[in-house]
Formats: sequence, C-alpha cells, structure tokens
Amino acid sequence: MSFAARVTGPEDARAVGELLRASYPVLMRAAYGEALSAVIEIITRPNPALLESGTFYAAESGEGQMVGIGGWSRERPGDARMEPGLAHLRHFATHPDWCRRGVGRLIYEVCETRARESGIGVLECCSSLNGEAFYAALGFEPFERIDVPMGEGRSLAGVLMRRRI
Repeated sequence: MSFAARVTGPEDARAVGELLRASYPVLMRAAYGEALSAVIEIITRPNPALLESGTFYAAESGEGQMVGIGGWSRERPGDARMEPGLAHLRHFATHPDWCRRGVGRLIYEVCETRARESGIGVLECCSSLNGEAFYAALGFEPFERIDVPMGEGRSLAGVLMRRRI
C-alpha cells in the first residue's frame, strides 16, 4: 500500500483527532499502563496552531485515509521559547494498522528536509517512552528523562532526545 505526505490545515482537525484517538491509546498503553488514562483526553486533542503552521504534515494512503501525522516548530512546546538553529518535533502519531510500514519515517524525513532548508541544524523531540526506539532508529540520542506537565497536576514521563541534521 502506498502513502504520501502533505501539509495540514485547519480543515484537518477532525481527521487528526481521530488518528490520535486511534493511535495513542493502543500504542502507548504498554509503556504507560493506567497512567495513560489520566492524560489521554489532553494528548489526543489536535493543536490548531500546529495544523496551521505549514510545518505539520499528514501521511495519507492512496485511498485518502490519514495514516500518520507529525511536524516541527521553532518554538519549544509548552513555553514558545526559541533558540537559533534548534527546532522541535511535534505530535507524531501513526495509525496502529499502519505501523512499521515507513509512515513515521516518511513524515520525519519531510520534517528534517524542511527544517534544514529553514536553517535548522539540530532537531529535538520530547519522546514518549514507547517512541524512544523509533527516534533512536532515526539517529536521535536521549539526553534527559523528564516528566511532561499536562496541566491540572498531571504529567507523563518522557525522554528528551536530539539529533544534528
């Protein structure tokens, strides 16, 4: 089955939300167990600013089904700080039926290419525990284990990772 990546827009919010709700509860359950229940509603919400950024992408099957998403931003997630030459991978997800087919890698390659063209030399991501192996396979190296604040006193364990591009 073939798939291709494209830039998202605000009109993709519903499909992105559906993909997140199909992906995260299934793919993150083994790494987080019941802790996932406390944050699932938060992490499966589409981010309107990302959808409109021009740097967030959807992979679609030949039949038009959204099978993966992800993007990058110059702004650090959560506080909007920016550092010259550094960008952040954001909100990657693959539909469980499409895992291990190259969907995430395609979206990453688009992100890396566009970021490099924009003068970025280092990509950083806050990986979920279950995503760490994916990012490591792309050449990212972990440098800090963190608890990502989710609001209302909730958090989710993660791994900060970096890669020179």
